[in-house]
Formats: sequence, structure tokens, C-alpha cells
Amino acid sequence: MKQNKNKTMAKFGMYTKGTSESTNHINVVEMNDKAQAEAYFAGVKRLTLEQFRNLFVVREVNNTNSKNLLLG
Repeated sequence: MKQNKNKTMAKFGMYTKGTSESTNHINVVEMNDKAQAEAYFAGVKRLTLEQFRNLFVVREVNNTNSKNLLLG
């Protein structure tokens, strides 16, 4: 995957919607924007965007306070 050096990449986390674990991301990806991150995660989960958005939420991840459920 080529990265565009003119645009700043951001980290986006995928979170399960409607759980008490909303502070812990399931997976993280570095993309140009939230829409690209949602499309990527939906593809990984093999869901349509509508199905994905009903189950998960994507937010930009703050690098200084990042917690992950899947360690290793």
C-alpha cells in the first residue's frame, strides 16, 4: 500500500458499539480519514458499511492513551 506523503495519516480504532468496554479498541489501522478506516474494517469483517456501522464504531485513536483488547 502506497502512502501519500503530502497527507498526514491518523490512527483509527474499531470499537464494539454499546458495550461497557468502549474505551478499549478491538483493532487499529492507520488511514487518511475515518471513511477509509470504516471501509477497511468493514472489509476485514466482511460486512456492508451499514451492517458494520450497526455493530461497531470507528474513532480516531489518541496515541498517548491507547488500550487494546487483543494484546500480542
